[in-house]
Amino acid sequence: MKRLVALVLALMLILSLAGCNTQTNVPRDFSFALTWGCYGISSYDSNTGTLIKTTDATNPDDYITHYELTDEDKEYFYNLLVALDVNSYPDIYNPHDCLHITIPPSTLILTVRVNGEVKTITAENIAFAIEADNEKGQKFLSTCEAISNRLKSTDEWKVLPDYEVYYD
Repeated sequence: MKRLVALVLALMLILSLAGCNTQTNVPRDFSFALTWGCYGISSYDSNTGTLIKTTDATNPDDYITHYELTDEDKEYFYNLLVALDVNSYPDIYNPHDCLHITIPPSTLILTVRVNGEVKTITAENIAFAIEADNEKGQKFLSTCEAISNRLKSTDEWKVLPDYEVYYD
């Protein structure tokens, strides 16, 4: 009976210690930056915490806030970016197979910093579309959209003023 009680207590101790483990698989030096939207007017850099709703305003400073990633955010963004495999993309990229032109155009600039390396994928003046003609392009667009949607869902974003200029 004593052995059973000791075994149960040891098991409970192991489980409680496992539950307290707050380490993640995110490297300490992981950070990213994303510029998105029409003409690339919105951006976020996790290194500085600077979150910008728009640069196209009478007083652009009114549209800047600070957002620190939570551990959950870091894990979410890191896993998204690992799944994207940023190193498999060229530095200058168009996610669309054929030439799509929209006015106004969209810009996506994604920078990932991890394990002492920096990779930037620049997709400037591309079609303002969330669907691509190919799987790799779709993965890039979907990842950028997931990142921007999560940032736009933060309380920090929501308290920023409404856009002065809306693009169709």
